[in-house]
Amino acid sequence: MAEMMFALGQTKKKKTEETKVRKTKADLKDVVITDTIEKGIRKEQFDRDQKWKATGRDQIKRNTNFDMARSLFGGTSAVNEPTPARGAARQQVDDDDDDDEVEVEEEEEEVEEYEEEEEEEEEEIEEDEEDEDEGESSDED
Repeated sequence: MAEMMFALGQTKKKKTEETKVRKTKADLKDVVITDTIEKGIRKEQFDRDQKWKATGRDQIKRNTNFDMARSLFGGTSAVNEPTPARGAARQQVDDDDDDDEVEVEEEEEEVEEYEEEEEEEEEEIEEDEEDEDEGESSDED
């Protein structure tokens, strides 16, 4: 077969084509790809999708640590706390209720302060109205 190609003069043609292809490939290796608008848009979309997927994975992890009873019926925050072991579940978590009473007292004090401020404002308004009434009666004289 090689003899037949040599006889027809096709080996020279084949070698020139191969060198041309090699040269073209070598020239194309030096091409620098620049940033385009389309590339930027695709990169933003990719980053957004990756963040969305990561958020979904993290949400599943947070949901596994959620304790519905603790979130509904008190205690500390239910998220990101380890669940107690079986024996520990029977132990009383918060045996000191003094801090609850302190919070109630603080709230009562805040309510009293607010009510006092409202009374003072009402008294000031009444005094202003009385002053205006006195000013009107003196104008009439």
